[in-house]
Amino acid sequence: MADSIADTRPTFSRLTEGKATQSWRAAIPIVVIIVAFVALLAFLASNLSSSSQKAATAERDANQYRDQVTAMTKQVSDLQREVTFDRSPGRTTVVLQAAQPAAAGKKGKAAATPESAGAWAAVTWGELPSGKSWMRVNAYGLQQNLDGKSYHVWMVPASGDPVDVGALDVDQNGGGFAMKSDLPGIDQGKSVMLTTDAAGTKQPGDAVAKADLPKLQPTMQAPAAQGQAQGASQQPAEQPGQERSGNESQQMHKGGK
Repeated sequence: MADSIADTRPTFSRLTEGKATQSWRAAIPIVVIIVAFVALLAFLASNLSSSSQKAATAERDANQYRDQVTAMTKQVSDLQREVTFDRSPGRTTVVLQAAQPAAAGKKGKAAATPESAGAWAAVTWGELPSGKSWMRVNAYGLQQNLDGKSYHVWMVPASGDPVDVGALDVDQNGGGFAMKSDLPGIDQGKSVMLTTDAAGTKQPGDAVAKADLPKLQPTMQAPAAQGQAQGASQQPAEQPGQERSGNESQQMHKGGK
């Protein structure tokens, strides 16, 4: 009879197997939540990185656009100034002519060099309201190959060192052009010369042509000077019968006694 009674007690292996299966099933939602959270963090990090890259790109494009606008504004300003100078006749125009070749048998005169043969220039000189002056140079008959040298125009003031008006880029027809503002005042010019100079020179080289500048007086006043002149003109003059100072009235009373 004892043999017929079945042993219904759970074995140890069954207990452990059941608990293990139930623990993995309970951990599945937690694993899913962790994976979803990690994916969300990765998505947010990717979006943040993409936004940072877009912001950096937009800032770079904005800086480039601002630089382009600044450069275009400067170009427009330069073009407007050049157009104004081109339309202005200036105060005077002088012609620079090369030295004539020395006659046979005459001493003390240098013969014309190939650089100066046939070279001449017309220099228009004008003044600015700031008190400075400007020059516009049109040169002709220039040589294209000068063995490392270039044509320059120099303004020689009455005092001080010569001022470089600019280098002349010679075209295929032997012409050249230069223009410069911010030169010494219209009343400070002495002469202007066309020279051939080495690169980077700070002083005039070999003179090709030269002309004296006329004696001129400024006709434009700087804004500050104009304001002072207007202020002086607006001061009221002494009206008849206006009360005089105490010293003047005392002197008059003494004279009457």
